[in-house]
Parts: sequence; structure tokens; C-alpha cells
Amino acid sequence: MSLIDKLLQMDNKTIMEMPKREVEVPRLTQMIGEPFKVVCQAIDGERYADIQKASIDLNKKGGVRNINLFDMQVLTVIDGVVEPSLKDKKLLQHFDCITPKELVKKLFLAGEIAELSNVVTELSGYDKIEEDEEEVKKQ
Repeated sequence: MSLIDKLLQMDNKTIMEMPKREVEVPRLTQMIGEPFKVVCQAIDGERYADIQKASIDLNKKGGVRNINLFDMQVLTVIDGVVEPSLKDKKLLQHFDCITPKELVKKLFLAGEIAELSNVVTELSGYDKIEEDEEEVKKQ
């Protein structure tokens, strides 16, 4: 059977489902006294590229002046964490935040943001950054 035949046998809805994974945030688990788990989901390629573009500062000549890695991670977490929704108006209001970006910075420590961002990045089909760095070191 050819690959085309195999693809034609697949359910269109199944292929479009974004992978998800539950991730526990131990610090928040300890604070609330029960497992604090968020659901991370892959984000589509166009949105991922938009997040990357929004995190790059260009100089006047169009070259890259700076890449704001932390902003890129925060934006990835905002779009990739689907439960709880970090865009929820009640949640934003409760924590006195105007934007989801503020809420992410208030709820999570820098390392937690990086970890959640890495999970979303993996789910979106990209390899872990650490694994790439290890491969470069081996060469």
C-alpha cells in the first residue's frame, strides 16, 4: 500500500488534533496542597513563527539586533497552555493583570516558564533545545 493510500485511509479530524500533555508545576502544587497540573498543547507553525518574529528586535538595516528569548517563551506559554486558559478574563482580573503576559510572569517562575515553553515546543514538533546543544558538543 502506498503512502497516499495510507493517508487517504486516515481520519481528517484525527490528523488535525494537536498533541497535548499534562505538566505539573511542583511549586504551585506545594502552595495549594494538591497537584497543580496544566495542559500544554502544540501550536501551529504559523503562530509559532509569529511568536518568533514578535521576539526579534531588528536594527535600522534590517539585521537582528536582539532576540528576546524570555518574551518568546512567555508568548509560547500563553498560546500553548490551554488549561487553565491564561487569557481567561476572570483569572486576569483576580490576579490584577491586564494582559496574559503579566499573568504568566506573576504565576510562574522563570524556570517554570522555560519548562512549559519547552514542552509546547516539543509538542509542536521541534526537538528540545538541550538535545540540539548536546549534539553540537559531541561533534
